[in-house]
Amino acid sequence: MTKKGFNQELHKQILIKILVDIFKRFDGKLGFKGGTCAYLFYDLPRISLDLDFDILKTLTGEDIDNLKTTLERHGKIKDFMEKRYTIFSLLNYKADAPNVKIELNKRIWKNNIYKTVWFLGIEMMIVDEKTLLTNKIVAITDRNISVARDIFDVYYLLKLGFPLNERLVEERTGKSLKEHLKFLIQFIPRTYTSKNILQGLGEVLEEKQKEWAKRKLIDETVKEIKKLIQ
Repeated sequence: MTKKGFNQELHKQILIKILVDIFKRFDGKLGFKGGTCAYLFYDLPRISLDLDFDILKTLTGEDIDNLKTTLERHGKIKDFMEKRYTIFSLLNYKADAPNVKIELNKRIWKNNIYKTVWFLGIEMMIVDEKTLLTNKIVAITDRNISVARDIFDVYYLLKLGFPLNERLVEERTGKSLKEHLKFLIQFIPRTYTSKNILQGLGEVLEEKQKEWAKRKLIDETVKEIKKLIQ
């Protein structure tokens, strides 16, 4: 949960500084993904709070130590854990600001596709449009706890005309693309209502966006998904 009225511009700048520092140290070993990737590189109209990466090449113990050192330059590490499938960090950069979650994922889907971009003079690997949208559309039903941000992101990425990666859908869900989309059409209105659609989403939207999301996001997202199977 974010702090009420937190400084979004400051948070954005902190995320960018951490991102650049990480890629300076881990050139070619990580692929950037998730909401902040969509926000910075694909015109997603909401701020994102965290940094998410895929580990493309095995990290050594020295790499992990370097990650800690890199993060410590930007704040206090409140949590750092190496789990079976992830390396998880929680960083606090200011007392009245939300924490930054930095997560490095060890489990890579073989149908993910990455591309090279240059950002502030640094070469970075990021997920391509298909991979970004496809993983978001799978995440709607794949998380242990549903997250309304996935609905918002999928709607806007679909409106931008991003395509889907059918093989990645099949790899992650065991269903065909059409089967998964039909399931989503039932799942979304069954799971979300105007009463809960802003949970975990409202804090990263402007007031006008919140009003629109509460009234229209569910129906408009379902409408966009239906277009894909007509």
